[in-house]
Amino acid sequence: MRIQDILRREKKSVTPERVKLFELMEWFHIFSAQDIENLCPSIWRASIYRTIKLFCEIWVLRRVSLEFWVEQYELNSEKNHHEHMKCESCGKVLSFESDFICKLLTQVAKNHNFSLKQHSINLHGNCENCS
Repeated sequence: MRIQDILRREKKSVTPERVKLFELMEWFHIFSAQDIENLCPSIWRASIYRTIKLFCEIWVLRRVSLEFWVEQYELNSEKNHHEHMKCESCGKVLSFESDFICKLLTQVAKNHNFSLKQHSINLHGNCENCS
């Protein structure tokens, strides 16, 4: 689905800045607001942060906690849901899919009468080359 359609469905304004920022975000697997700022200095910093916040609220983006001091994001896609592993030595980020983990978390939420909307699992350790 196009970002314009998502914004309209959510009753949010479709602006040229939002469309441009979304197109930049599509270039990345994982990115920070600073990454977007560096690529698009013509859009005000406050607009970038407001757009990221909005995109998180309407589930276009999900926050990824790979760095403790930097907020990072990725495009949210139910068709391509995955988790992350980060090597603490070289910084490499690997993605993996696990139906087992998704089903387990769904069952845990159900057992607690909790309506699960999304989840994010990030593993930290050492990759094969750094072990």
